[in-house]
Amino acid sequence: MSSRYWELLWKRARRFMVRAERDLIEGDFDGACFNSEQALQLAVKATIYRVYGVKTRVHSAKGLLSQLRNMLYESSRLDLADVIGKMISDYRRELELLEESYIEGRYGEVELLESQGRSCVEVAREILEVLRRIEVELAETSG
Repeated sequence: MSSRYWELLWKRARRFMVRAERDLIEGDFDGACFNSEQALQLAVKATIYRVYGVKTRVHSAKGLLSQLRNMLYESSRLDLADVIGKMISDYRRELELLEESYIEGRYGEVELLESQGRSCVEVAREILEVLRRIEVELAETSG
């Protein structure tokens, strides 16, 4: 398993979050949501790869989080699986908005509102932080 691949995914995720935060400040709420969604996808893929060595090709933030939750359940990490499951449940609407922004933010007829842009950035930022904590916890318990 290549740590370079994992590092590259996180580097890209961080860059997308920087763009999302910049877009939010500049009033580009479509861009803020699109870039938040991209950051989230890459961060979940990085976590799955680091923990399980699996390169996933799913392109849905909610689908990726569900996949990670299921993998955690299967490896008897019920505590961490429950954390991911709770985020999926608590942020269901926000995750749907993030996924819609992937297409609609670029090709749709409706511009997103500031409140939506702010929500996208805040939820993505929070989930990225949880993913980092999960990686650290699993690294500590496996090493």
